[in-house]
Amino acid sequence: MRGKDPINKEEKRKYPRVEISFPVECTFLPKRNYFFTVSKNISRGGVKIFSDEFLPKGSKVKLNLNLISNVITSTAKVAWCNKERTSHRYSAGLEIVEINEENKKELAKLVGKIYNA
Repeated sequence: MRGKDPINKEEKRKYPRVEISFPVECTFLPKRNYFFTVSKNISRGGVKIFSDEFLPKGSKVKLNLNLISNVITSTAKVAWCNKERTSHRYSAGLEIVEINEENKKELAKLVGKIYNA
């Protein structure tokens, strides 16, 4: 039978995502234009954010994810961006493409605590 793919998006992800909101500073590279937003969910491999502007797929963004106890810095690329149905805002999925080992471990530890709780 033909139709929709029976595998949902969650099953295709490399890492589990947790629904949590943290402040995020996003800087477009190489322009250095920036904006502040919040995360919708995070994983070891990416973050979903909100934006007032459309973010083109493939754009590179420097992220400063404020976890209250420390700030995790990484570079991500826009995997997708969609207009929210009930708002003028957009939601965007950002894939982390560059992150140092210390920040990677800190992010994995945070997600692990929440995911396994």
